[in-house]
Order: sequence, then C-alpha cells, then structure tokens
Amino acid sequence: MKTKNTLFYQIAGILILIFVVLALLFTQTSLKVSEDYHNEITQGLNRNVAKYIVEEVQGLYNGDSVVAAKMGDLMHHIMATNPATEVYLLDLEGNILKHVAMDKEVKASKIDLEPIQQFIAADGETYIKGDDPKLPGEKKIFSAAPYTYEGEKVGYIYTIVGGNDYDSLLDKHQGSYIRKLSVRNMLYGLLAALIISLLAIYFLTRNFNKITTAFKSFQNGNHDARIKGVKSGEMGMLARTFNEMAGTIQNNIIKLQSVDQLRKELVANISHDLRTPVASIRGFVETLMIKKDELSEADKERYMQIVLKDSDRLKKLVDDLFELSKLEAKQRELNAEPIQMAEIIQDTADKYRILAKEKGISINTIYSKDLPLVYGDIALIDRALQNIIDNAIAHCENGDVVTLDLSRNEDEVKITVADTGSGISADELPHIFDRYRKGKFLTDSEKGSGLGLAIVKKIMELHKVKIHVNSVINKGTQFFFSLPTQNKYSSI
Repeated sequence: MKTKNTLFYQIAGILILIFVVLALLFTQTSLKVSEDYHNEITQGLNRNVAKYIVEEVQGLYNGDSVVAAKMGDLMHHIMATNPATEVYLLDLEGNILKHVAMDKEVKASKIDLEPIQQFIAADGETYIKGDDPKLPGEKKIFSAAPYTYEGEKVGYIYTIVGGNDYDSLLDKHQGSYIRKLSVRNMLYGLLAALIISLLAIYFLTRNFNKITTAFKSFQNGNHDARIKGVKSGEMGMLARTFNEMAGTIQNNIIKLQSVDQLRKELVANISHDLRTPVASIRGFVETLMIKKDELSEADKERYMQIVLKDSDRLKKLVDDLFELSKLEAKQRELNAEPIQMAEIIQDTADKYRILAKEKGISINTIYSKDLPLVYGDIALIDRALQNIIDNAIAHCENGDVVTLDLSRNEDEVKITVADTGSGISADELPHIFDRYRKGKFLTDSEKGSGLGLAIVKKIMELHKVKIHVNSVINKGTQFFFSLPTQNKYSSI
C-alpha cells in the first residue's frame, strides 16, 4: 500500500493559506495607503479653498443673519468654479446656517469644530478629516477658514472637497483598481511563496534523504549505518535518536551473537564431557555384567573404582551446571553473616590434604588469630575456595605447594590462594573466568568441568567484590579477593 505524503499536503496547505492571507492584507493595505495618499494630496491642493471663498464673498453673514443675495453669489461662484465642492456656513458653535451642496440631502445640522480648529491652527498643513454633513458618522477631507464681519470672527466657512461626485468617481473606478492591485499582489505573493517553498522543500528533502537512506541501509543489514550532517532542529533530534537507537540495537545484536556462540560452545562441550563419563560407566558396567565370571576380584575392584570416579566426575559437572545456572539467573540469594575466615580456610585445607598428598603437593595456611570477623555467605565462600584450590592442584605437580593466606587490609580481610605450579599464560589469563574455559596443557582428567572459575566470579559478583589473579608460567599463580569486616559491612 502506497503511503501518502501527508507532510507535503500539510506544507502546501499552509503555504496556500499564507499566500491568500498575505494577498488580502497587501490589497487592503495598498488601498488604504493609496486612499490616504490621494486624500492628503487633494486636501493639500484645496487647503485654501475656504480662504478664497471668504475673500470673494464679503457680507454674507454678520453674526445674526445671512444675506440671501450674497448666498446667490456664493452659489453662482461655486457652480462656476467647481460644482463638486460643498460649502457650509457655520456659526461659532458649529451649527450649519446655510449650505451649497448638490444632489444628496444634508442630514446633519451641526459640525464638530475640533478638526476645523486643528486645520486652521496648522494652516492646512496637517492631513485631517472632518464630518460629512450628508453622511453623519463618515469622515471627509475638507478646507476651512474663519468668517469675519467688521474685524470680528462670527463663524466658519467649511468646504467638503470632492463631495458626492468624488465618491461616485471613486466607487466607479475602485473595483477596477482593486482587481488590478489584487492580481499584481497575488503574482508577487505567488512568486515569494514559490521561492520560499522551493527553499523549504530543498532543505527538508535534503535532510529527509539522508535520514531515509540511513534507515533503509540499516534495514538491509548494514548495522553501521548512521545519519550524518543533520544536527539542528527536529530533524537533528530525530537523527540523534536514530543514531543512539541504532548503536543500542547493534550492541544488543553483538551481545546476542556472542551469547548464542557461547551457548553453542557450552552445549557442545557439555555434551562431550557428559558423553565421556557416561560411555565409560556404561562400558565398565557392561563388562562387569558380561564377564563377571571371568574377571578376577582385583579387576572387578579396579573397574568399580573407575565407575565410581567417572560417576563423581559426572556428578560434579551436573552440580557445577546447576550452580552456575542459578547464579546467572540470580536465583541464588546472598545469606550474609559474620564469618571467621581462619576456620574456613583451615577446614578447607584439611579437606584437600589427603588428595594433595597423593600428588605430592603440600597445602599450607597462613593467618593471624586476631583477625576480625568478615561478612559473607559461608556456603558460597567455601564453594569459591574449593574451586580455586581445585584449579591450583590441577596446575601443580609433585613437590609444589598451595598456600592459603589471610591478611588484614584496613576494614577488609584479604584472602589469597597461591600455588607454585605451572602457571597460566598471558594469553589465557584474561579468559580464565569465562564459562567452560580449560587450561590447554591439562589432561582430560585434570581439566574438570570448565565451570569452576566462572562460578567463582559469579560468587564474587554476588558479594560485590572483585577477584584478582596474577600468574607467571612455571612459577605459579595467585588468586586473591577481599571481604569487608563486620564494622565496615554494618556501615554500608
């Protein structure tokens, strides 16, 4: 299904709306400015009309009455010069006494004197509008002058410049003018809108192309694809969000691939190690069953010892798998309590002395009797020490020594397991805590499950402590970690 370009229609709609509004505003503004300009020019050209009438028509008004004969002269004068001009004779209060105005009926009886006084004070230099007696409430350009009789001001001559003929002519041609002005403004507006639209679309599509290209590349499997060159505004925020998301997804994919690879290796290794003791047990049991009458008691005893040894090996492998699974799934909770580490390492050393003696290996313990109690899970710490010692014995030969050492380090007790065995190479050292990592130079019987040190690391992580290892080939290996004392643990 084809996706509609809704963003384009939104932008186009906004631009059209802006264009129409701007065209209307331009037209109205232009009309207003044009009208004001024409009125100001007209008023400036006719500003002395009222003065001229005052000078030409003397004796029209004496302050009490209007001379009818003089009104006839005034009308004759106006008709001869400009029939479109309206003339009003006002008293000092602004009341209309007489008027000369063609066509429409004069509806007002009084004129506001404030614009007239402003006009006279500025001698007609200020653009100002006054009342239109024929259209109350409307304003027109005018000319005004004081009317005097025997040296005293008795009223005003108020003239409307243009009058009805001017309005009719303006109405007649205004429609044509508006059309021409609107077309012109629309053309200008269209040109401006086109230029703005092209620029906006250029910048938007340029960034969109970069973004969509990166999206498609990532979708097609290029997980290194990133959006470059888009930094500002909403597009920049979108680009940064995508780049961060792509980085997170890429890291997760790498982790999943690594975990999947480890899972495959773990399954393969476990399958091999499970198959070996199972096959051995099955083989010797079948031999005992088939040849039970042919075998000597010594052979039977030897076969049973081998079955027992392989059973123990199988049990240890299964136990290690369950233990590591529980630790990795965080199903094993830490039961921390005060521990006397001296007793722990002494008991552990005693357990291993018989096995070590068979290989000609010595196990020593070094500790001070006044060491403080530490906090930890007794069962897990004991399991970690056993796995480390198993690893140490596997790397030792006749005459080597394994040493369990306790020492005080401020508010911690340092536990060290050192041996004088074959050591671990520098290449192997960074990986010894990986699951199913075994020494390359050990025999199958010595290698164990390959999970022992991985379990040790998980136990240390559960205790929130780090385990360290130093090793030199043919000189020995040293594992050490520290547990908090009772006082320090209480303050955490």
